[in-house]
Amino acid sequence: MISVFENSISLFWMMIISYIFGAIFSLLFRKYGSGKPFFIPTIIGSIFLIALSLSVIFGGSSLHFEIPSNNVFSVHEFLIDGIAAFFLLLIGLVSFSVSIYSLSYIKEYIENKHVTIFGFFFNTFILSMILLVSSNDVFSFIVFWELMSITSFFLVIYNHENESNLKSGIIYLVMTNLGTALILASLLLLSSQTGSLSFESFRLSSDSFSASMKNIVFILAFVGFGTKAGIVPLHIWLPYAHPSAPSNVSALMSAIMIKTAVYGLIRIIYDFSGVGSGVTDNSEFVWWGLLFVTIGAITSVVGVLYSVVEKDIKRALAYSSIENIGIIFIGIGLSLVFLSFNLIYLSAFAMLAAMLHLLNHAIFKSLLFMGVGAIIFRTHTANMEKLGGLVKRMPWTSLLFLVGVLSISGLPFFNGFVSEYLVMLSFISTYHIPDVIIAISFGFASAAFALTLGIVLATFVKIFGISFLSKPRTEIIYKIKEVPHTMLVGMGIVAVVCVILGLIPSIGISMINLAFNFQVPLNQTLFSFGSISSDPGNNNNVSELSLPVILVIFVSILVATIGFLYGVGGRTKQRISETWSCGVDSLNERMQYTASSLSQPILHVFRNFYRPTLIIQSIPYHSSNPYIKKSVKIQISNKNIIEDFIYEPIIRNVIKAYEGIKKFKTGKVNLYLLNVFVIVILLLLYVRLSP
Repeated sequence: MISVFENSISLFWMMIISYIFGAIFSLLFRKYGSGKPFFIPTIIGSIFLIALSLSVIFGGSSLHFEIPSNNVFSVHEFLIDGIAAFFLLLIGLVSFSVSIYSLSYIKEYIENKHVTIFGFFFNTFILSMILLVSSNDVFSFIVFWELMSITSFFLVIYNHENESNLKSGIIYLVMTNLGTALILASLLLLSSQTGSLSFESFRLSSDSFSASMKNIVFILAFVGFGTKAGIVPLHIWLPYAHPSAPSNVSALMSAIMIKTAVYGLIRIIYDFSGVGSGVTDNSEFVWWGLLFVTIGAITSVVGVLYSVVEKDIKRALAYSSIENIGIIFIGIGLSLVFLSFNLIYLSAFAMLAAMLHLLNHAIFKSLLFMGVGAIIFRTHTANMEKLGGLVKRMPWTSLLFLVGVLSISGLPFFNGFVSEYLVMLSFISTYHIPDVIIAISFGFASAAFALTLGIVLATFVKIFGISFLSKPRTEIIYKIKEVPHTMLVGMGIVAVVCVILGLIPSIGISMINLAFNFQVPLNQTLFSFGSISSDPGNNNNVSELSLPVILVIFVSILVATIGFLYGVGGRTKQRISETWSCGVDSLNERMQYTASSLSQPILHVFRNFYRPTLIIQSIPYHSSNPYIKKSVKIQISNKNIIEDFIYEPIIRNVIKAYEGIKKFKTGKVNLYLLNVFVIVILLLLYVRLSP
């Protein structure tokens, strides 16, 4: 046991040193203009991090140690248990693939920018997330949370010459500071109950906390961490920050940074509040789960509705991240509701589904953001209306991006299907809940979940079809070529993981079982149709379903069908024409679907949500005859109802309030002294008259 502990400690320090070296090396050695050496320490550190995480998860022992400090807080305490190791594994795997990808991707910025600054913030950003997840006291957690927020802010505004990127960075900074304030308040409230800043004291004293205090801590943490996660309506920063940041940074932010918020919520709910410990009565916290499910359902629907009408691929992926956070919140909410009714096994099953989707989303979303980064690397645009024909010019990128598209769309044999399938089974299993009203209310949430999955498929059919399969819309497409090999390798790593976790989901499920100590039988997750029994020993409703076997059957049927048609039809006359031309030789790019037209039916159905504005500009051949048109231009703009009806009134009233306060800034010292004098008198009267 001692040797295992020593090995884990060694891996931890080697990992820390690697990232620190990468950050310092980036600043000290500016002559390495290629930027490649700045990511090599990151790759090495990610390997150490993966090894450390796996050793904790499969070793069955936690890593707990302290680092003395000269400040008033005396020590920095760290704990890497199974839960922390699971999130660290995500950070390690994604940062490993993104760092390899960045070896060539950084060329996008070499000509006009100091890539040394990028290398410093890139390494520091990853290190801050690692130390955040490992922290075991309030001071360390908040310090690294702020470090993560600040470094990501500078990465978001890295292209600061663009004024819109500066706006995105300011919105992100404001929202993340709001969340940080609420998170700090929740942790300090827990600290006030124990008299200690150590998370260990929260765990030991959780059973003595009052229900009202737990509720206050939960609300503060839910809103604070929810802001960073991107739940609606606190998601406002996410569709601005992700498209503004470099694509490799967007991959890190979407795949793992927003997941640190989920990590914080899990710690607060299950660890520090003692919910599910067996001592606390969980029935009074059923509304926690209902809030999770409600906000999760709203978040998933709103996110996917904005994603499907986007023309910019990066903004579409950003809204898609909001949608997937909603699905994760739904799974956590179902787990809490099951737990409130003492359905322990179903609670563990729903949480397993949520964590598996969290894992899968980290993998396929990093792949998709790296894929769109490859598109921008060659075409310098993410606008679908200016793309098309990429499958012939960038075949490997197209194939890898397709893997991400199939995964996020939840199609069989890819990892997204498995976790969404398990969330669906959790919904179906809500009939075990004895409260009829709650069980019925989940029917509406499940309808929102089903709607989300359907529109997700339409979204990514549009993204892949318009960008890759259609005819090129600009001349630059004919001149581009495939991206460098290291970018393909970076995308290929996570693409392979998408396929492996889709065909052999027992790998991810077993790992989550070990990390969270769920002990959910594999036959209840991989091989079940219909609902899940509330008793893990009851497998009467289980029918076997093996994804590899189904894949073989599917391929066999496909081959047999093609062979049958060929045998019956015999030899046929072939006519060779262009793809999607329907036999018309004069097809051009103006005759095909655009990104806007493909999503038009959805926009029409949900027009009360989008509130579209139609602008038609027509130019006649001659002013004397307005009926014969030379050209007609149609433009549709959608309103963001959350920005228009929530954030704009708040901003307007805040500015109005500050305008009123400015009247007191006269620059006259005597007036300032009078204001102070009046305030002091009022305070003295209050103290005097108060009982």
